[in-house]
Amino acid sequence: MESTPLLENKDKEDKSTLGNLLKANVLFLVFHLAINIRNPLLTQYLYKRYSDAAFDSSTGSANAPNQTCYINKSDPGYMLQEMVQEQTSNFQTILTVIGSCGAVVSCMFLGAYSDFLGRRFLFIVPLVGEVLKFWLLTVVIYWNLDLRYLYIGEVFEGISGGYNGVILASYAYTADNTPPKNSRTIGIAVIDFTTYLAAAASQVITGYFIKDLGYLYPSITTASLMFLSLLVVLVILPETISTDRRSKYPTPLKAVKNVFGFYFSKDFGSKRSLFWLALASYFILYFSQRGVTFVEYLFQLNLPFCWGPELIGYFNMALSLSRQLLGIPVIKLLHLCTSDPEICIITSIIQAGAYVLNGLANTDVMLFSFVLPNGIAGPLLPALRAMMSRIAPAEMQGSLFAGIGLVNIISEGFGVTVFNELYDVTVEILRGFAFFVCAGFQLVSAVIIVFFLCKSRRIVDPDTSTVVVITVND
Repeated sequence: MESTPLLENKDKEDKSTLGNLLKANVLFLVFHLAINIRNPLLTQYLYKRYSDAAFDSSTGSANAPNQTCYINKSDPGYMLQEMVQEQTSNFQTILTVIGSCGAVVSCMFLGAYSDFLGRRFLFIVPLVGEVLKFWLLTVVIYWNLDLRYLYIGEVFEGISGGYNGVILASYAYTADNTPPKNSRTIGIAVIDFTTYLAAAASQVITGYFIKDLGYLYPSITTASLMFLSLLVVLVILPETISTDRRSKYPTPLKAVKNVFGFYFSKDFGSKRSLFWLALASYFILYFSQRGVTFVEYLFQLNLPFCWGPELIGYFNMALSLSRQLLGIPVIKLLHLCTSDPEICIITSIIQAGAYVLNGLANTDVMLFSFVLPNGIAGPLLPALRAMMSRIAPAEMQGSLFAGIGLVNIISEGFGVTVFNELYDVTVEILRGFAFFVCAGFQLVSAVIIVFFLCKSRRIVDPDTSTVVVITVND
């Protein structure tokens, strides 16, 4: 193992490149505007298509929403409504699995090679796949095609890295432009909070958009925004990887070793245990939080809430605004007296309480009570990512976030499948059971971070970072 200073210029090490970060956040904002309009649009469009088929609504328009909620369990429509929930959940599971399988491989190589070929390369490839996927949904809606055509879009997602590839690029780009200090935690947190800002700006608009104009025009809007985000990368986003490294890109085998070396290479010594603990905690958190996302939509669309697109939009806007307004202040406040691991422990416990509130909700007011604690817990995942970034070498940030990207893909695919199935089997017994399970996972993650904190104090200062070279025959 060879160790050298992280950067040769100490002054440069202590400063963030604010211009690059600002341009990157413009990109993140446009990208997540598209994502946050499409996600509820897709769920509600699938629900509409299956509902029309179940209730034989052949006279209605597939591009226009309808909202009927059956309350009486003896009503034949109630049974059909339950079946529509299951069909929607199962189809989204299939879409997630198709996209995730291909993205596991593509994101790994994209991240590793971006340390040499550049971050713009890491942005462009997945954005091209997203543009194709988004326009395909528009085509399906316009011509009312078989829903199975959406599988092709998920293939584009998998081959290109898709959503997870862009997220991987955003974290690596932020790490390139921030020093391994508290400012990196803030920089990585700003990425997440930019997504919340985009969600807040889009959710209510999406609800009224769907209600007044149907599904087609929101879909055209998302596809256009995604194409705009690709143009932003091509036109204004600067490269952060020096040109002299682009002739030194590794073999595929070496690229794979760079991604997994943090956890297996002897060159990282005692730091390997820190990476393992952080990764385990991250997997559990992402698995549960992303897995329960689509369950949230089904939970709101049906009893006892029977929400329409507008109210779903208001709720998601409130969630996003709470994270946006509280996230950075909470990090700043807690940094005055705690470290990133302690922030993770505190916010994990708060997040667990928030999910318990969600699961217990049986009125609109109770469901909206989930918003405040969820906003306070917003720094959880950004602080955990920053912890891992700060103990990784500066020249291997792409490889690090490639590994995190793999966890995102695997845990989300697994999580969506598990929580959708869990919701299917418990919906008639205890509708909020999936949220109680999710709360338990938050507490398990907190326990793992406690071990991380204790071990890091004995092994290494996690705020320092060295450049580590992994040997080929390691």
